[in-house]
Amino acid sequence: MNDFKNRGFRIANSSLEVKLVYTGFLLFAFIGYLTMALMGFLRVGTSAAAVVLHYRGSDSEEAFPRAVGQMLEEAHFHAFIEGIVLLVLAHLFVATSVSRRMKFTVIGLAFVSTLFDLASPWLVKYVAPGFAYLQIGGWSVMLLTAAALIGVPLYEMWLTGEKSR
Repeated sequence: MNDFKNRGFRIANSSLEVKLVYTGFLLFAFIGYLTMALMGFLRVGTSAAAVVLHYRGSDSEEAFPRAVGQMLEEAHFHAFIEGIVLLVLAHLFVATSVSRRMKFTVIGLAFVSTLFDLASPWLVKYVAPGFAYLQIGGWSVMLLTAAALIGVPLYEMWLTGEKSR
């Protein structure tokens, strides 16, 4: 972590041991995002109607609305874990050679889409079904930014030809 104190630190210049630790974290993050996507697609569905049904329920389809306690429990856990994961991913991404503008864009979109993911269930359930599109958009942007936050550091650590210290 001391490397991050040095202005201009690049992840590609890390020692082999540090690259292995970062790679392990990035692989676990990849698995986490992959399973999140699969759970969302399989449990909830990919359409706005499926999102609305999941959170609001339906008498005609005998689907119960999500319980407030369950939604609170999920929001509580996800707010903490997603914040910590994004903190680490953002630090690793900042240590890459992509432009400053791209860093701000990807990191900003990652945090905003995660906030959409946390807020959308509540908005769908208690405000309006149309917020289901915000949920789907949030998921999509979360996955795209996760691909960048995970892929770019991995690429730069192992494929750019930089020498490990």
